Amino acid sequence: MFKSACDVLKKSVMLSAFFLTIGALLEIAAQFLTLESMLPVFFAYAGVFAIFLGLVGIIGTLIAVMIPKVNEHLQSCQH
Repeated sequence: MFKSACDVLKKSVMLSAFFLTIGALLEIAAQFLTLESMLPVFFAYAGVFAIFLGLVGIIGTLIAVMIPKVNEHLQSCQH
């Protein structure tokens, strides 16, 4: 069963914010780790990937909202 457009929009924005936050925290952790191993590099790449996923999610949500059919469904949301 398809959820309402409002629920999907809220969840996609929250998921994108989660990825952006996790990515920022991983990048900060990578800057402070001074180990002689691959762990800081792994944190840095994972952080960049998480930030990229967050941006893709936000841009995808923005594009979806611009679609007229989706916009009609969002007009009936009770905020």
